[in-house]
Amino acid sequence: MALDERKAQILKAIVEDHVKTGLPVGSRAVARRYRLGVSPATIRNEMADLEEMGYLDKPHTSSGRVPSDRGYRIYVDELMTDVKISRHESAIIESLFRSKIRDAVSLLRETVRALSEATSYLAFVLGPEYESITFEAIHLLPASVGRALLVIVSDAGVVESCLIDVPPMSRDEMEHVSHALREQLCDVRLDKVHSKAQALLSRETSRYTEVIVQVAEFLKSITEDSEAEKLYMGGTANLLNQPEFRDVNRVQDLLQAIENGSLMQNIILTQSQTTDPAITIGEENEVERVRDFSLVYGTFRLGQSAGRIGLLGPRRMNYPRAVAIVRLCEDRLNDYFIR
Repeated sequence: MALDERKAQILKAIVEDHVKTGLPVGSRAVARRYRLGVSPATIRNEMADLEEMGYLDKPHTSSGRVPSDRGYRIYVDELMTDVKISRHESAIIESLFRSKIRDAVSLLRETVRALSEATSYLAFVLGPEYESITFEAIHLLPASVGRALLVIVSDAGVVESCLIDVPPMSRDEMEHVSHALREQLCDVRLDKVHSKAQALLSRETSRYTEVIVQVAEFLKSITEDSEAEKLYMGGTANLLNQPEFRDVNRVQDLLQAIENGSLMQNIILTQSQTTDPAITIGEENEVERVRDFSLVYGTFRLGQSAGRIGLLGPRRMNYPRAVAIVRLCEDRLNDYFIR
């Protein structure tokens, strides 16, 4: 059932008041704080209607009302207005992307820290499916006698490098080996590249064999490290500072999920995304242990693959602000990886 203008104004006022205070909202508070031009008695009657329609709940211990999941949903879909984040919040995010961070892992970790600091919610970044990333450049560069710098660039622009031991080689010989590696390994998915390097090794009987062995081992380490560091989270303590979660029993399941990285990944990946950023509220979450929470999350691109960035907090999230900050981080990550 569609809401008339007055009911919509009252519901919007109740949601925004409850977000600020964490307390049930009464008709007198709405009349006093929001000046809707109607009496507390009229507001009380409208609130009773909103409760009957399923948009408000009445806690047993209070005469006030709180938004239901359905109330929050119509708020985020139809009633909330876009906000500009504060200069302080914007500065936290923008300074990160103006910094001299050059590798993707450090950037994703720092993005989580900044997002959590700016919002006081739990922040997460779920990296892309690294298996689908490919390499577009491989170079061997002279470093010192008996040493060369191996540089590998992914299709997302992520650079990995290490020093390896090499036999005495001219620059032309290094370029010959680089060319052979590029020919065999570029445009190969990360989950296949180590086996391709091993196949190249089995065919290679020259004095460059040891070089290829080291390249193969380095590629294997990239694969293993990428999988181990796919999920980044920060700000778990922020949840415990929210009034509704002072009872640790309410967050115990979530804390266990956070400790179990694969379970937390599953929670994030099971969220369907029809808007960007997307919002799932309470019981809308497909995973039972996060049904006391809401998520705001977006998608960023890394080469041909995608990752997710977002926030997890109480149902009583400041949704307009959370959406604005997630959108800013999402845009900056896309700028970084697409540049």
